[in-house]
Amino acid sequence: MKFLNTLLYGAVFALVVVACQKKEDKYVVATADLIKAPVLAEHEPIVATEDNLTDNVTFTWQPADYGVPAAPEYTLYAKINTSSDDGEDLIIASGYGKSIQIKMEDLNKRLTAAGAQPTVPVDVTFTLTASIGKGYGTVKSVTVTVNFTALQPRFPEHVYMIGDDFGNWQWDSPDVVELTPVNGREGCFWCVRHITAGRAFKWNSVKDWGGDFYTLGNDVGFTSHDDNAYADQTGMYIVFIDYAEDKIAVEPAQVYGIGDCFGGWNAGQYPFVADGNLMKLTATADGNLRIYANSTISGVGGDWWRMEFVIQNGKIEYRGNGGDQPSVPVTSGKTITLNFNTGTGTVE
Repeated sequence: MKFLNTLLYGAVFALVVVACQKKEDKYVVATADLIKAPVLAEHEPIVATEDNLTDNVTFTWQPADYGVPAAPEYTLYAKINTSSDDGEDLIIASGYGKSIQIKMEDLNKRLTAAGAQPTVPVDVTFTLTASIGKGYGTVKSVTVTVNFTALQPRFPEHVYMIGDDFGNWQWDSPDVVELTPVNGREGCFWCVRHITAGRAFKWNSVKDWGGDFYTLGNDVGFTSHDDNAYADQTGMYIVFIDYAEDKIAVEPAQVYGIGDCFGGWNAGQYPFVADGNLMKLTATADGNLRIYANSTISGVGGDWWRMEFVIQNGKIEYRGNGGDQPSVPVTSGKTITLNFNTGTGTVE
């Protein structure tokens, strides 16, 4: 029995000692000069193709060592190597652990936007940073160079409209129109503008000449000649471009209110009325402002929010591919006026 008691007392003493040691332990982050940066692993050449756009591209590394247990956030950067070396580092992805995955389609889009030319192999410099929060700085890996071959994106990221009344054919003019993407509908873009009959216009996916177009083969509601597009009558129009269907429509503008301040949530029931180069609608009750546009070729159906916009601080703000926009309360009897050509609106 005495031997057993001795063992019990010894075990309790050991637990107390261990507990005290844990309580006294303090983790101290290594100083900046002692932190070991992450080591980004070499990567085989990357070639984007139609068949692998949905595949994931994985980058791995050896974690940074802060001298204490830590869970740094890692950010992967890329830079297109050029002879002038004046490119900017582009954020590719962020995450935790020992690897990051990015869909090939997303990587292709980001690197082509950064300057990679389709079908032309180019060296891309990747860098990995690690951070455990403010006050501890950021450590950076040694760069890794990967040969990358881009694929021409199926659809452009942007579409612009230029013409007699839209920048006077000068791409650097602020009056050149940037069309808004339809939410969740890749390859579809739209805008509403007052167009004067007989005044020429056309489109391009970049603000420059070369690749500009006035038709995609299936034209609705407008005419074309001399390599330009024209509206037959002066008025408010919605311009809708659908790359997937090779179709462009230039039709009388369909702009609607929806929600409590207009009388209900039935789509297509509360149209704005054109008044010269303006469009107007009066609220019939109190509620938040919700406005959207539509086209006969949009295919959005009851998903009106895919082409939604609102007035914020006197400006028309488009939802595009974003989420819900901030609420804008409107009281009964207020008239909402939209000037799409100047990008402004009022609630009075």
